[in-house]
Amino acid sequence: MLGYRHAFHAGNHADIFKHFILYHTLKYLVQKDVPLLYVDTHAGAGIYSLNSGYAAQNEEWQSGYQKLSSYSEPLPESIQSFRSFLLSQTQSESLIYPGSPFIADRLLRDRDRRVFFELHSADYETLKKVFEQKKQISIFHSDGFTALRGLLPPTSRRACVFMDPSYELATDYERTLESITEGLRRFPSGTYLIWYPLLSRKEAQKLPQTLLSLYQGNRCFAEIQVQEATPRGMFGSGMVILNPPWILQTIFQETLYQITQILTEEAHKIHGRYCFQFFP
Repeated sequence: MLGYRHAFHAGNHADIFKHFILYHTLKYLVQKDVPLLYVDTHAGAGIYSLNSGYAAQNEEWQSGYQKLSSYSEPLPESIQSFRSFLLSQTQSESLIYPGSPFIADRLLRDRDRRVFFELHSADYETLKKVFEQKKQISIFHSDGFTALRGLLPPTSRRACVFMDPSYELATDYERTLESITEGLRRFPSGTYLIWYPLLSRKEAQKLPQTLLSLYQGNRCFAEIQVQEATPRGMFGSGMVILNPPWILQTIFQETLYQITQILTEEAHKIHGRYCFQFFP
C-alpha cells in the first residue's frame, strides 16, 4: 500500500515478535557454508528513529521495544541475545530500531545475497541511503509480491524469504497466498517466513491455516495475543514458517510464554501458541 508508512508502528509488539523469529532463523541458516539468498518483499525504510518523526507520534514502540529493553526479570539466552542485538543499535541520545533488512544484513555473511523490495518512494530512498555502501545488496522500487518469483530458484539452492505486508489492503491476503504458492512451485525447499496480524476480519483469521495448507513438508506457526480481541484493530500477531529451522521448536518451547508475558498488556490473560509439523 503506497500510503502505508511502517515508521508509525516501528518497534511495536508485532515487530519484536516477528524480528525475534527472523533473528534466530537467520542465525541458524548462516551456520551452513553454502551461500544464502535473503529476500525481503516489504522492506520498509530499513531503520527507524523512535524518538523523532513518525514513530514518536503514536509511540507504538512503547508496547514492544520499550517493554523488552526495560524488562528486569531473568531472560532465556535466546531472548537475551536478541535484546542485546536491538540495544546495540542505540547511538548516543538517538533510539534506533532496526527493521528486517537491517537485522538481516547484520546477521548475513559477505557471501550471502540480500534483495530488498519497497514500493513507497520515500521509504525506498531511505532504504537506498542506509545500504548505499553495500555491494551484496540489491534494492528495488517494486512490488515484492510479484518480483519474488524472478529470484527463485537461487543458484545456491538456498533461500530465506521474509514476507511482511501491511495487510491494510484486503487484496494483500490473496496476494500473499498467490506469491507464496508461486514461490513454492519454483523453489519448495526454501525457508518462507510470513507474518500476519491477529484481527477479527475473516481474511486474517483464515490466512494462517491456508498458508500452512499450501505446503505438505515441514511447517509451523507461532502467534501471540497481547490484548483482548476487539472488532477493530490488531490484538496480536503470528508467523507461518515453511521449512523452519528445527531450533525454533526448542526456542518456542523455552520462550513463547515469556515473550508473550513481556509484550502483553497487564490486564490481559497471557496467550501464546505454536504448532510444528515435521515429517521424515
